[in-house]
Amino acid sequence: MENITNSLPRRYLWKIESFSLLSENGTSKYESNEFESGGFNWKMIIYPDGDGDGAGHISVYLAIIGKSSLHAVWEVNVSFSFLIFDQIHDNYNVMKARMERRFRNIKTEWGFSKCISHKTFKDPSNGYLVNDKCIVGVDVYVIKNQGIGECMSLLKGSKVYKHKWEITKFTKLKKKVYYSEKFTVEGYKWKLLLYPTGCIGQNGQSISVFLVSVDAEGFAPQKSVGAKFTISVKNQISGYKHHKKSGGLNWYSAATDNWGWPSFMPCCEFNDPKEDFLIADCCILEAEVSVVGVVNCLT
Repeated sequence: MENITNSLPRRYLWKIESFSLLSENGTSKYESNEFESGGFNWKMIIYPDGDGDGAGHISVYLAIIGKSSLHAVWEVNVSFSFLIFDQIHDNYNVMKARMERRFRNIKTEWGFSKCISHKTFKDPSNGYLVNDKCIVGVDVYVIKNQGIGECMSLLKGSKVYKHKWEITKFTKLKKKVYYSEKFTVEGYKWKLLLYPTGCIGQNGQSISVFLVSVDAEGFAPQKSVGAKFTISVKNQISGYKHHKKSGGLNWYSAATDNWGWPSFMPCCEFNDPKEDFLIADCCILEAEVSVVGVVNCLT
């Protein structure tokens, strides 16, 4: 997915006079006032004598304000850079270059324990601390995700559902195509599709059979359902010499709502009285279907 900074950058500057007094008044941590960027409120946090492993450095952090509730899940992606003003050359230098971080309910602060060393900060030639005054700041860009994506969920131990379709008066079927009754597997509706004399290109040589997703027509563009299936024409006498084909794993979507076989079974074999597929002008189709995964749009 592509991240772009489609909010205007917001620069917040913090001028500190009598910087040396920060360490002398017994307070190790200072927080700026709140400021807004990209529709969210922020503040800078500074530790003049370092935070954690930041001894000998100034530690600087960016914190999001007003969204720290542990009862809600949220996240804000941000690109930011910490700045310091060079008072000799009248320009801002980047202490830490732009970085992208995800602020969320369990992580509301990001920054650097070693943002700038005391040695570099206090060096008169750098112009960062002049007459005990300094200016630090931050550039904040709120990132909004403009990409697209998908989330795949696979089902462990999915059950196989069997659906039997008994078709009577088979030789008297006049229509080109027939559908079975709908059946449900893992909350999704399915049906079998039969061409008694074959679909386009079969020229009456084979019967064509497909498994159709009833719901697929209404799927969102990124949605699809993965199903494994087997379809058989039952041998009504032997009980085991069925004509069976397995479809493996196929993904059903709005663009592809059916999978199967245009030449599922030769008509000569299907109609052969010795094979016992068609008895008393009746045949039985059986589908074994299991839903193994679902893909949805990534939100």
